[in-house]
This record gives sequence, C-alpha cells and structure tokens, in this order.
Amino acid sequence: MEKNFDERVRETLFPVRIVKCFGKVTNTEGLLTEKSLQIGLNEPDCTVFENGNSGESAAVLLDFGREINGSVRILTFSSYSDGPVSVNITCGESVSEALSGLGCKNSTNDHAVRSADHLLPSYSDMTFNETGFRFVYLRLNGEFAKLSVKSVAAVSVYRNIPYLGSFSCNNETLNKIYSVAAYTCKLCLQNYIWDGIKRDRLVWVGDMHPEMLTVRSVFGDIPIVEETLDYIRNATPLPNWMNNMPTYSLWWLIIVKDWYFYTGSEKFLEKNREYIISLSERVCSLVSPDGSDGIGYYFLDWPTNGTEAGKYGSRALLVAALKAAEQLSEYCGSKDTVKLCGAKAEILKKSEWKHCLSKQTDAVAALAGCFDKHKAAKEILKNGAKGFSTFMSYYLLKVAAARDMSGALSVLEEYYGAMLSLGATAFWEDFNIEWAENAAPIDKIPESGKSDVHGDNGAFCYKGFRHSLCHGWSSAPTAFLAEEVLGIHISAPGCRKIALNPKLGNLEWAEGTYPTPYGVITVHCKRLGNGKVKTEWNAPEEITVVCEE
Repeated sequence: MEKNFDERVRETLFPVRIVKCFGKVTNTEGLLTEKSLQIGLNEPDCTVFENGNSGESAAVLLDFGREINGSVRILTFSSYSDGPVSVNITCGESVSEALSGLGCKNSTNDHAVRSADHLLPSYSDMTFNETGFRFVYLRLNGEFAKLSVKSVAAVSVYRNIPYLGSFSCNNETLNKIYSVAAYTCKLCLQNYIWDGIKRDRLVWVGDMHPEMLTVRSVFGDIPIVEETLDYIRNATPLPNWMNNMPTYSLWWLIIVKDWYFYTGSEKFLEKNREYIISLSERVCSLVSPDGSDGIGYYFLDWPTNGTEAGKYGSRALLVAALKAAEQLSEYCGSKDTVKLCGAKAEILKKSEWKHCLSKQTDAVAALAGCFDKHKAAKEILKNGAKGFSTFMSYYLLKVAAARDMSGALSVLEEYYGAMLSLGATAFWEDFNIEWAENAAPIDKIPESGKSDVHGDNGAFCYKGFRHSLCHGWSSAPTAFLAEEVLGIHISAPGCRKIALNPKLGNLEWAEGTYPTPYGVITVHCKRLGNGKVKTEWNAPEEITVVCEE
C-alpha cells in the first residue's frame, strides 16, 4: 500500500564558496555566513544585487561543497519595489552546467526543473527547483532592479539511514572511492530507489542491481529495496517487460534472488512467488531449441548499445537470469520450473560465445559461465580503465580480481580516482577515462585550452549537460571492496553462513564492516612478513563464518 507520508529528512546547507560574481553585487561573503532561517524587519548582513542598464546583470555562482538532492531556499529582505522582483535560479552538478542556459550543450529541465525564472517578494522565505546539484547560479533580472538577500541556502533531502558498512585500507584513494560510492547510492534512495537525482529520477530496475549490492553492503536490510521491487512488479503485469525492456525483467529476477539470499525472508519470497514463477516461464519462452533467442532489444549498457557485443552480453544476461530463476523456483517449490529454467540455460550456454572487443560483455558472459573467466579477466585488464563503464564496474572488477587482484585495484583506482580528481563528490552516469585528458575539473570554470568534462562529453541519451553526475548504478565499488578485498561471501540464505576469503592484492592491510540481518560482521586482514594474510573477524552468533585463508 502506498505510504501517505515522506520518510525523508531535510537539512539546510549554506554555501562554502563563492565561485564568481557578475555585475554589481555587494557583501557576497555574507552569503557564506550561517544565519537564523527567519527573515526579520532588520537584517544588517544582507547581500545586495543591483542592476543598471548596461546589460550585465548582477549574479553570483555558489558552491555548496558536495552533490545533493534538494532545492534552493532564498530568504529575501527587500525587493526595493512595490512587488516581487524576477530572478533566474539555475542549478548545476558542475560549474559549467550552472552557468548554462537551457539548450546550451544539451542543458535541459528533463525530470526536474533546474533552471527557471522566479519571483522574490520582500520579507519572504521561498524554496525552488528540486533537483540534483552542487552549484547554484542566482541572477537578478530586469533593468534597474535591486534585491537584498539575507541567505541563499540549499535544502538537502535524503533518507536518514546509518552507514553500517565500512571499508578502509592503506590506500587513501580506495578509501575515498568507497565513501563517495556509498554517498552516491544514499542520494538515490529517495521515495524509491532512483537511477539519478537530476535526470532519471525513476525506477529503472536493471540499473538497480548495483544499487542493491551497495545497499546490502553499506545500509543493510532496509525496506526501500522491497518497496521498489514491489512498485516495479505491480507496474508491470505479465507478459509485459519491466521498463519496456526484456533485459530489465531479467535483472529483476537476479535482484530478487540476490536480495532473498541476503535477507532470507520467507515473507518476501512468498509475496513474489506467483510473479517469480510466471516471469521465469515467460523468460524461458525466449529460448528456442536451436539456441536462438527472442530478446529483440539487446540492451546490456549504453556503451554496447546497438552492437554485436550488446547482443552477446544480453544473451549472457539471459543465462544468468535463467540460473537465478532456477534457484528462485527451487526456493518456491516449483520443480517443473526448476527443470525448465535449467534446460533453457544449458541450451544457451552450448551456443557460440566469443570475445566481442567489449569488456562489459566478457565480464557478464564470464560470470554467467559462458566465457572463460581467465580469458575475460585478461581482456578486462588490458589497457587499464579504457573500455570501462560505471554501470558495469562491479562485474568488470569482480572478474578481473579472480585473476589479478592487484590489477583490479589499480584499474579501480585509475577509473574512479579520475572522477575524484575532476572534482566528483558523487559518481557519474558514465565515464570514459579518455575524457580526463586536458579536462577542467567540474568545480572550475574551464580555461581556454581546457575541455569541459561535463558539457563536452557524453553519448546516447546523456549528451552534454543532460549527463547525470550522480547515478546510483556507479556505486558498486562498495560491494566489490567488501566481497573481494575483505572476502565476505554469503553462502547460505539470510547470511547464516559466510565464507571469508580476503584478497589484498597490492594492499598491506584492509578492514571493514558488513551488515547482515543478525548484525554487523567486522573483518581485519593484514599481510605478514612471509606474504601470507592474517585475518581476524567478529560475527553475530547466529552466523557461521568459515575463513578460507
């Protein structure tokens, strides 16, 4: 049943930096002062915007220090007129986006209004433009207009859930990657699990698998996962495909299997039993006896969209979904569906599989058991982070680590570290490592000779400023570091059994926590002088831990 109240909290933030002023603006530093959020009849520390008739408007570009989901709140002291004055408020995930008018480098108001004119009356406290942003450009409109503002604040909207999972090691870049990835996911946990907080404020269930992995690694068994799965299931009566894409219904089966294996909730399983069985049979119908398929729209991820690699990757995903459906059907007690799913998976696996010059396809095919893992890992590690995608990062790293953990960690540091070097405080919808060459960071106005990493790049549906710089699917390094470095593997439903097999690669030590339905597991591993790894752990008494050192 739909809830009629909002579980999210609202926190007021003040700017941390004035990026730039335009025209006549006095006392700009007053905007950085934290003040009472009540307008009064006497406000001595206001910032004054004043336009003449020269054509240059008074404006200020503010930096709130980090990406947020929320709105802009303006406390106006005086409009110096009988009525409200007009201002333009433009939010941006980068400095250059905040300075862009609609249409500039594909700047849009898609899914959320990030740029619009508004009226500010005297003695007012008003909130505008809920979207994803870090920077705000406030411009006074109209000749000879004047405006006195007490504060320009941001209202950050998020779920106040604790970080139960953690990771730290002797590599500070990896520590920062874990922290920013966890924060990226948290920003996307809004009324449901969203894909992004600026654009794609929607439930895209395929994109949700990496987010679910982050949730269970960092936040534990929280209701929003099941609420989101319920929403997309109820919105997709069979035989329809979720989000109108066959591959996204495949992802739903994989997510449900992985979430049940994590929680062990029989109530969750029973609630979805009928849909699981019916969808599993629907998916089986896609596989013909000769190994051909009826997928139709082969969407694995954007970089492989419309390519042969995308087709092979989608077929590998179909194998993975059939395996998940086989397990779920066994849990649900449907022996006929178990047999059918297993048979269809074997038909597909016996068909031709080849390297398609796509790291993403190799990773998914290897995890599905359709392509040799060592060959796939070799291709994934070739040329470092070239060919990586944020959506597929977990699967790429997981396969690479099975062959060479040091190499996988180096690629993780290269790829996600480049976004951090470019000023990221949340991770992006997509990122090509080549974009970093000669690029200005997102918190600076690009100088002559530097590329605008936000506005000058992107592809498909995310060209230019339409590109989201906070996308939940990019958060999965949290799960990779917990599962592969700390070595925490769930080996029985409900986390009742944990196989512990840490792999430090080129690290000297690593430690962290991992939430389970019974409480938090703590792991500390350290390389000894003889090269071996010593592992210590603490787990709730309901959990059996087997350490495979």
